[in-house]
Amino acid sequence: MKKNVKLISALLLCLILMPTLASCSKSDVPDGYQLIACEGDCFRLYVPTQWVDNTSSGVTSAYYSAVDNASITVIVADDAGEMSVAEYWSVCNERYAAELSDYKPEEKFEKIVLGGQAAEKHVFSASVTIYSETEKKNVTSTYKFMQVMARYKDNMYVLTFSAPADMYETHLETFEGNASDEGVIPYFRFAEPYSSEDGEKKISDKVTAPEGMKLASTDERAYRFFVPSSWKINNRTDATAAYVSDNDRSNVSVQMYMSSNNTETVEKHWARLEESYKTMFSEYELISDESIKMNGISAHKYTYRAVSGGQEYKMVQAIVRKGEMFYCITFTATPENFDKHLPDVNKMIEEFEIR
Repeated sequence: MKKNVKLISALLLCLILMPTLASCSKSDVPDGYQLIACEGDCFRLYVPTQWVDNTSSGVTSAYYSAVDNASITVIVADDAGEMSVAEYWSVCNERYAAELSDYKPEEKFEKIVLGGQAAEKHVFSASVTIYSETEKKNVTSTYKFMQVMARYKDNMYVLTFSAPADMYETHLETFEGNASDEGVIPYFRFAEPYSSEDGEKKISDKVTAPEGMKLASTDERAYRFFVPSSWKINNRTDATAAYVSDNDRSNVSVQMYMSSNNTETVEKHWARLEESYKTMFSEYELISDESIKMNGISAHKYTYRAVSGGQEYKMVQAIVRKGEMFYCITFTATPENFDKHLPDVNKMIEEFEIR
């Protein structure tokens, strides 16, 4: 990609790619926030737990929902060279004017501190065309952007908040921070390169696990997930995950999904998942649908068989909704290993906690 369009492409990427996985880990995560970080990031971005991790897009980013398309991203501007923040903004301003439709910058800007470094905060608006999940077509609308630029060591960092113009004020305090210094900008910090391999070390040792179990989820998760003490924790994935052993790859994972609307039930959410499974797997069969409780909330446990790549699997998905989020525990095993691990999985579902 040419450097003169790289920043704009990254700026708009999070508005186009909307996956649904949760985030990484760190022991000093502020209450009510989660860490968003990619391998090697020399910064830590914290966003509220109800936002959705979007790092699998390749950019350190998060978004609010598939309907309310507010987003937050951080990129390293590798074309900034040795420019100062003011010089780099001048270059970006010219690019945006040339390449963004209806680009309108606000004349005033603010000098602030980002992660202990001198920074500048600029606000602008532009027309953006993205695919609308609700309308099932490309839609052009006005977005408003707040961009904070700071230099740390040898790199220029660009922290961007964007939202449809009519939703911008709704999330502005979350981004800028409030009188108590709670918010994305106040909590942002620069740090040593992030390594996901440290994930297991960042699991709290202050949480009391049920007998015979251990905590598998890291501190910033909006939930606590316990697995049998003998299971191995897999910290090389965006989701909380664990597996039985190197010889028996039966595994469980926990994922969070933002509801597409306020009226979507677990049953409706499952119906959408099931339709995708019928296409995804060469064979799919629903075995059972059981009403259960998760964290004291009415939920459903779905058991099904599927064939993928010629291999047959039996799977369980336990799904609960709290607030705007769906929490899904997935157990996957071959048919010969399914029954012997099912009691453990049922215990994991029973002990699941939403914080």
